[in-house]
Amino acid sequence: MSKLLRSTGNVLFGVVCLVLVLQAAASHMVGIDERNIPIPGLHQLPLELGRWQATGENSLEQDVTAYLKPDDYILRDYVDATGGPAINLFVAYFKSLQNSYGPHSPRICLPGNGWLVRSSKIDSIQVPERAEPIPVNEYVMDKSGDHILVLYWYQNDRNIWAEEFQAKLRLLPDLIRYRRADVSLVRVVMPTRGEAAPGDVAASLEFTRQLFPKLVERFATTD
Repeated sequence: MSKLLRSTGNVLFGVVCLVLVLQAAASHMVGIDERNIPIPGLHQLPLELGRWQATGENSLEQDVTAYLKPDDYILRDYVDATGGPAINLFVAYFKSLQNSYGPHSPRICLPGNGWLVRSSKIDSIQVPERAEPIPVNEYVMDKSGDHILVLYWYQNDRNIWAEEFQAKLRLLPDLIRYRRADVSLVRVVMPTRGEAAPGDVAASLEFTRQLFPKLVERFATTD
């Protein structure tokens, strides 16, 4: 089974890379000049989200920043006032995918750092100020006795995706229709006690519901 999972992951990663190359080549061929849009100002996200209070700002390692080249990002810790596990929030915004790699999928980078995937699925989460639920990846991972629950998705002011390849597939249509190809990765990580208990999942989903409207406000500033 593990060999099958690795093989499937390699195929999916290959497909994403191929789509990225084709999309980038197509965008350069059509020669569309993108609009000069402002960055969303992610550090203006509230320090308090429901029962969670920010406790500190972090920075990506220099080599990681140089590799990803985000135009804006935030890496912030939040503590639960009710005594629940803390939450780490990472949002990386890319103004254009024409000249950069773009978001690096947690599905690939976390296992690359030694985290083992115990379970994964795509959830549909009902969030405030949106009629339809949003798709969110839910991963349970462990490494050296530590366990984490990871939620992540891709978002801009027009759409929300769970699958990595969707951001690449939408690049050229967005360039043609909107003269822009911006996208962001949103990742929420919470330590758990072994396999994620229902309460852990519920807490992460509640944090996501508190966060989502604030992200919408930030991304709306890029109009």
